Amino acid sequence: MHAKSFSFLSENPAPSCGAPWLSGSPVRQTNRRTTDLHVHEKGQIFVVKSGVMAVMIQNSYWLIGPGQLLWLPPGFFHEARSHGAIAGWSLYIAAERYSSVAHRPFLADCTRLLMAQVERLSQNAKEEAWQDSFTRLAESFWDEFLSIPRHSVSLPFPEDARLKRVAEALSVTPSDSRGQQEWADMAGMSLRSFIRHFTADTGMQFSVWRQRLRILNAQERLARRERVTDVAAAVGYESLGAFAAAFRKGTGYSPSAYAQRCRSGATASM
Repeated sequence: MHAKSFSFLSENPAPSCGAPWLSGSPVRQTNRRTTDLHVHEKGQIFVVKSGVMAVMIQNSYWLIGPGQLLWLPPGFFHEARSHGAIAGWSLYIAAERYSSVAHRPFLADCTRLLMAQVERLSQNAKEEAWQDSFTRLAESFWDEFLSIPRHSVSLPFPEDARLKRVAEALSVTPSDSRGQQEWADMAGMSLRSFIRHFTADTGMQFSVWRQRLRILNAQERLARRERVTDVAAAVGYESLGAFAAAFRKGTGYSPSAYAQRCRSGATASM
């Protein structure tokens, strides 16, 4: 996982579908895909049914797993990448509606109802004009979307150039076991200064940040169907049991259950 350049899905919003505030389409692909830095004029709701998508938004890293959605307000430059096969939906929301939503990105767990609504809406988003029933469905979807709990679970990347060197090195090799003093040396700081500046820049203690980075990287690897034992070693765990415990604490799933969820899709276990 790299801090600088990765991306996914630069598709443009579909034309207006008769309900002028909503447009979109299903997304399905069988291979890993990336796109370059881009921005949307409308708000975007990206829903993942199966697979995993990573998004980098202005120095913060987000991972959307099966059964989750990401709200991305307009005007946020972002990059993203998928990890192998992915299926889901991408909806775009016009200004008259997104003014009632958070002005910062957020992640949310989809309800079964919302997933069904999104699927139905995306199948009819390219019609020249919606029937009244689709307009009512869009309103019902919007009520459900506004009601679901929101999470801010991104991984913030430091803005300080000295700390960026550390973050990027760990992003490339999350298994790197160097201690905080060695990372402070790389940043050209004293240990005390490194700890203080890293926490102030990211809002997280360095040890917590590194742990979250490892779990996010593990989620990506599991979505690519790497073996659990290989993933544990790749992200710095010598003990499979310790890795499984940390992964469950961070995601709510065992590594093998998460890998199965990526393949089979969220609705199978809802």
